Amino acid sequence: MDNEVSKAVNVKEIQYIIAISEEQSLTQAAKKLFLSQSTLSHSLNRIEEELGTLLFDRSTLPLKLTAAGEAVVETGRRMLALNKELYQQIQDIAECRRGSLTVGMTHLAERYYLPLVLPSFRRQYPGIQINTAVASLAELEQLLLKNKVDFAVILPLDNPLLEFKPIFTMDIWLALPIDHPLCQQHGYQSGTLPEIDLQELAAEEFIMLQPGRKLRETAFSACRQAGFSPKVVLEVSNLDTAHALVAEGYGVTFMLDVIRSYAPKTHRVAYFRIKSMNLYQTFCLGFLKNKYLPKFVDSFLHVQKVL
Repeated sequence: MDNEVSKAVNVKEIQYIIAISEEQSLTQAAKKLFLSQSTLSHSLNRIEEELGTLLFDRSTLPLKLTAAGEAVVETGRRMLALNKELYQQIQDIAECRRGSLTVGMTHLAERYYLPLVLPSFRRQYPGIQINTAVASLAELEQLLLKNKVDFAVILPLDNPLLEFKPIFTMDIWLALPIDHPLCQQHGYQSGTLPEIDLQELAAEEFIMLQPGRKLRETAFSACRQAGFSPKVVLEVSNLDTAHALVAEGYGVTFMLDVIRSYAPKTHRVAYFRIKSMNLYQTFCLGFLKNKYLPKFVDSFLHVQKVL
């Protein structure tokens, strides 16, 4: 099947078929490919005629792949990946003078990590275009598995199809409003990082990240270890919002250390290390197992601490 498909369908046509399967619509796929619908429809008809079978069931909408179509898409994805790998190897041999790289990352990595590595990367490899795909951990996992990104700056996942190389760690602290009674009780001074027993916050109102976030899981686990279940008054999508709410006295939260260095209104927030708990997150370079990565990807491994 692989050999027959490779002889009958070229790379561009494989991209057409995959686009149609993803969009489940000729109209939407044509827009994605910057083609007219008639051109794409004609190409699909010709491909199906050459293969001698239908790739899509047109009797229902949205379009669905036939068994043959599923085989073509599966094989086609592997062919495109191999084609890109070959191109990357050639570019390495050509001293990385030109090419492109698609990097998946979380919103946090885009904001605090990318600015640290991109300038030096640009100076070293001016001909390499960087494209980013910013998404949640679950979405990034799917992008990696579907080979839609070359690699991702991501927290490690329990997936045997993926590999991870550590890049940097971020400590997890507690953030309280600067006028919170515990700040005075512990003699907090701006710029310091005193310790506090997490159990002292058992009665506090917590701002937490939304379900599915690793920091939230770590926070709940730490609270359980301290002997209480946190009272969550608000769930937010990102740490910048949580930090801003703490600054306004809305509650307390678990915070990554990088926020202290970059976020606004830090003078209105007190930061504490958690006594007897070493909490942190390790961000990694994640990629498909056994995937070829061009040598310039090493540039993304050089940052040990994002501060």
